[in-house]
Amino acid sequence: MTKLTDEAEQEPGNEGRRRQPLARGIEILTFMIESEHDSHGVRELAGHLDVSPSTAHRLVTDLEKLGLMRRAENGSYRLGLEFLRLAWTTTNKYPLQYLSAETLNELMEKSGESAFFSLYSEQRHEMMFTLTADSSHPLRYTLPMRQWLPLHAGASGLAILAFLPKEVRHAIVHGRLTAATNRTLTDPDELLARLDTIRRDGYSITHGERIEGAIAIAAPIFGRSETVVGAVGITLPEARLNATNASTLVALVREAAGRLTELIAGTEER
Repeated sequence: MTKLTDEAEQEPGNEGRRRQPLARGIEILTFMIESEHDSHGVRELAGHLDVSPSTAHRLVTDLEKLGLMRRAENGSYRLGLEFLRLAWTTTNKYPLQYLSAETLNELMEKSGESAFFSLYSEQRHEMMFTLTADSSHPLRYTLPMRQWLPLHAGASGLAILAFLPKEVRHAIVHGRLTAATNRTLTDPDELLARLDTIRRDGYSITHGERIEGAIAIAAPIFGRSETVVGAVGITLPEARLNATNASTLVALVREAAGRLTELIAGTEER
């Protein structure tokens, strides 16, 4: 069986700069998955990886032999059928989206507002919205789907950030904090104090901190070993949140987060 070699390569003119073909192969696949285009040329892939065209060609040839990529008639490359088979198999074995969709739909129906589910990346220290259940309200907000987003701006990110290990939390808070709107909190001391409150309350609520005019309420979701893996919540226009419904909406979000934690962590009785 063809496989990507584990031997490190060194690019000409970049002495001391080691290249791992396995990692570069994964980089190529990730780039193609996230790209807006269906196919890519070898030189384009080489430029993205900052390697020579010959190195890129060797990588895509290996991936092609594995079925993870396939060559188009014009000489460019697309994702292969074996990659799609593996993706579908993984989804079937880890049906997080299916489990989340049921809970999101229930949250949306009970709250009357659009619900969302987000995942956290330990490697990137960022989050991504992966699933939504849109309400029937004519006025609602569209979230940026499947894009890596910072944790400090928005209820979902804050709900995750508040429950990360202390050293990770402090590293993020004292890193580069860009304001998404003029309400985004970027002062490290104020942000740390706010995260303390979120940890105490078990949820976060934001007013136009990622999207102007939008309220969001989110609660963290935990996996095994009580590590935070994401968040669930709702979003609605500021005009629809009031003292009467606020506590009810918070309770619904926390209930949904608890339900997903049970499903993901495997603590639910079956």
